[in-house]
Amino acid sequence: MLKPQPKIRVLHIITNLPVGGAQDNTLITVERLDRHQFDVTLMCSPDGEWRERAENIPDLELIFVDALTRPVHPFYDTVAFWKLCTLIKRGGYDIVHTHSSKPGVLGRLAARVVGTPVIIHTIHGFPFNDFMPRAVTWGLVVLERWLSRLTDRLITVSKLNLEKATRLKLAPPEKFVNIYSGIDFHRFDTPADPARKKAELGVGNGAPVVGMVGRLSKQKAPLNFVRAIPHVLQQRRDARFVLVGDGELRQSVETLARKLGVADKLCLLGYRDDVPELLRTFDVYVLPSLWEGLGRSLTEAMYSGCPVVATSVEGVPELVRHEETGLLVEPNDVPALAARILELLNDRDKAQRLARAAKQRIDENFRADVMVRALERVYQETLAAKKVDPDRVRHPVRVRARG
Repeated sequence: MLKPQPKIRVLHIITNLPVGGAQDNTLITVERLDRHQFDVTLMCSPDGEWRERAENIPDLELIFVDALTRPVHPFYDTVAFWKLCTLIKRGGYDIVHTHSSKPGVLGRLAARVVGTPVIIHTIHGFPFNDFMPRAVTWGLVVLERWLSRLTDRLITVSKLNLEKATRLKLAPPEKFVNIYSGIDFHRFDTPADPARKKAELGVGNGAPVVGMVGRLSKQKAPLNFVRAIPHVLQQRRDARFVLVGDGELRQSVETLARKLGVADKLCLLGYRDDVPELLRTFDVYVLPSLWEGLGRSLTEAMYSGCPVVATSVEGVPELVRHEETGLLVEPNDVPALAARILELLNDRDKAQRLARAAKQRIDENFRADVMVRALERVYQETLAAKKVDPDRVRHPVRVRARG
């Protein structure tokens, strides 16, 4: 009788579980990896709106590390590092796959210290950007170059990010692979009633809605969204504006809206479970980010058939091809942002033409199962290249999820 093929033990590490693109990517991955081939664990802090989502994934070992906080903190980061070392050694994983900046540092270091055979890191967005001091940027570039020596494969989520990483010599080209961040489109295919949703928001059915979905953080530049409102209202007094999301800038957004006299035109909805329906209520979707790996909410908006205006940063132009699948502006150019919003509000034929092309682009390239199958091939190929045998003798101690 043939001996059963041993499963490959894979550990994913991410900081926490708020609503966000990196988190959605990671949760889709750990949910859909083939359980006939892989034994899957997720390690993160217990914080975030998507904790319950993670806890409801079948056949997933979930390990909470309280010290794995998002902000940089020397004490907690040291505690988190030693906990990661202990837990990774105890788990006997074949692969450690880290996501985003802090897990990319602590997780890769810990995996190397305890001798994990294969270490993989996904760059959901670079830890540096054009708005940082040059010295800080180059310090982080040097750190990433050093960490890449500990890493067997580096995954980017856009080809433009791959080109930038190669140009900065973050690692040898052969270490990189680009895998688009997949989306579960099933929940975006359900019927929606925009008129009912507008009424729910207190918006007359004939009024156009300009919307944004994302964390209220410096990266997403929600203040620029608010600053654009008076410019738009000069021509379109009927327009209404919706911000979906929450974060550290919420109070600043509210204060600025009152200062500009547009608070009655702006709906701040916080985190919502009905984003797919809201997206189909928007007449224009806006992404004013200062930096962005690819823009998951942007991808969802484009799939939903929403005309988009976005900033030309990082991987965004790979999705939004100016005048083909949407309109682009430079970051922090509020008058241009408002002008492009007005262009789509006033020319509905153009808006719909761009929206149709955008939906086709997303539908062809960003399906969740395509992403997960590509990751599985990377796992198998990297293990084979390093001649790792998952059937080697090991006796991992199973760690039950704790919160």
